[in-house]
Amino acid sequence: MPRGRVYHLGMGQRAGWGWLLAGILAAGGAAPAQTLTDQALNGKYFFRHVSLGTVASGALADPRSLIGTMTFDGQGGYTYTAQQVVGTGAAAPQSGSGKYAVDAAGFVALDSPLRTGARINARVGPEALLGSDTESGGNTFDLLVAIPAPASNAGATLAGPYWTVSLEFPGASAANARNTIFSLSSTAPGQFANFSVQGHAANLAGGAPIAQPVSGATYTMGADGVGSASFGASATLLSGDKTVYVSADGNIILGGATAGGSHDMVIGVKAAAGVTAATWNGNYWSAGLRIDPNAVTGYAGSAAARGVGRVTWSRRLKALGFGASDFTATDGYTLNGDGSGTEELSMVGLGAGGKMFVGSAISGDDAGAFEIFFGASMATLSGSGVFLDPQGVVNGASSAPAGNPISPGEFISLYGSGLAKGNATATAPFPPTLNGVTVLVNGKAAPLFAVSAGQVNALVPYSTQGPTATIVVQNGTVSSNTVTIAVAPISPGIFSLDQSGTGAGAVVHGPPNFGAVTAASPATAGEFVSIFLTGMGAVNPAVTDGTAGGANPASATTLPASGNCAAGSFCVLVAGQPARVIFSGLAPGFPGLYQINIQIPPLFGASGALPLAIAAPTAFHDQVSIAIQ
Repeated sequence: MPRGRVYHLGMGQRAGWGWLLAGILAAGGAAPAQTLTDQALNGKYFFRHVSLGTVASGALADPRSLIGTMTFDGQGGYTYTAQQVVGTGAAAPQSGSGKYAVDAAGFVALDSPLRTGARINARVGPEALLGSDTESGGNTFDLLVAIPAPASNAGATLAGPYWTVSLEFPGASAANARNTIFSLSSTAPGQFANFSVQGHAANLAGGAPIAQPVSGATYTMGADGVGSASFGASATLLSGDKTVYVSADGNIILGGATAGGSHDMVIGVKAAAGVTAATWNGNYWSAGLRIDPNAVTGYAGSAAARGVGRVTWSRRLKALGFGASDFTATDGYTLNGDGSGTEELSMVGLGAGGKMFVGSAISGDDAGAFEIFFGASMATLSGSGVFLDPQGVVNGASSAPAGNPISPGEFISLYGSGLAKGNATATAPFPPTLNGVTVLVNGKAAPLFAVSAGQVNALVPYSTQGPTATIVVQNGTVSSNTVTIAVAPISPGIFSLDQSGTGAGAVVHGPPNFGAVTAASPATAGEFVSIFLTGMGAVNPAVTDGTAGGANPASATTLPASGNCAAGSFCVLVAGQPARVIFSGLAPGFPGLYQINIQIPPLFGASGALPLAIAAPTAFHDQVSIAIQ
């Protein structure tokens, strides 16, 4: 795993956090690039954009879709030519223009081609542009995917196999929602091999997973990467004619129908071969669209997979009835040799070289959910001198990948190169300068815990305000590049015992034990335990930056806790069950370290390593587990 790009703890941070956690327990793969600019989006792309306008019940009221080409000028402007479908109407030509802005990490603000005044919260990497409108008001939820187009007459082919997912709303109705995954390959020019579609539909078998064999499917493909596919007249999971595009490197196919009232998206990735769990190893941008009985959700974010059977997500999402919030979670996955597999309640397909993936929510335990998601590698960024990786500012406990915001009082880890002349670790109170290194957050010096050439651990000053903050590392008299990152009132991250951000959380038993909760020493229902984390925001009484909270009085979080996840509060969930919160605030003696004391709720016979999560009005964190007997 490449050092400095694995946002789980590096050697410098491992020593630092290890000291911190020991104190708690004793007391109780992509193309290299420089930083990115608007030039990262330049030239012709194929795109598909589906936007679901909804009413409070989740029914579709104003679905729209576009399919066509976008041309970016590399200077913040784009034009598009496409076919548009609105509601149940017929497809009609549509063209227009808009603005975009790419930041140093690859985050993109893009004028929506479908909704005037809306902005797509997008990301761009070498393989794709992808995103969702997560910030605008109103009940609209969407997914946009764009792929680089081949040069004219470059000889594009559609050979496969491609792991392919689809999400469809036939007749512009959520009552007909369906999503699938299947392997698509060509046996001869113009002819697809027979294949089986795995998926489910809202109006079939109560949403239970079913399979549909498809034979005799055909396609055309021009040398310019523009083609069509015909899947026949079957009316179950996958049917009809689709416009299909192939990306410049042949790794991705993208498509959708233009028939009246059809709002769908088809995404495929060239299948990997010889796959093991270790093949899924990299940092990815991701986006998806989901509709279920409880909400409609569009999201854009990132994923980090380290080849160990777990993938960590960081998502900015907008959900019907809830607005925008930040979500981090770690899911387990299994992969077969051909790149197919499962990830929690979804079926997934891994792309060639592990550079991209697709997923589709298909499970008997999630029969009412219709969702697809897509991920493509981030650009690997580099710089000379004192370089702060714009994708490498992360929560010091969770290591959630790029896009998760920072919060006042949070431990953060900064990755890069040339950040310090040597290793150093501070003791409390943490100083604003350590071994010649200073970190400026919105121009204010941040307390420093540990510094090394590749990594700096710091505390976000409590005065930090959003919606964004700038971060600069100064090594002596030399300053790094400026990185801009989102700010939120809270961005919780629970420490893990192995310091990876996943697995067993840093939880200790209550009196008289005070030892770590582990598989060998599990907690029990009704027991009181303490959870150690960061990112819970403002406290009262307030503390000076870099100093520890006191014991009498203790500094409690200003966001109140509740035992039933009431509005305007946060709650702790053990295996999905709300726990009684006794205290939430700074742990005495450790700057930036928060402590939540809970009583384990009744778990109705559940035992083992169970999910431990925090739910708040603007954040949801679900990366660690707690051992329960």
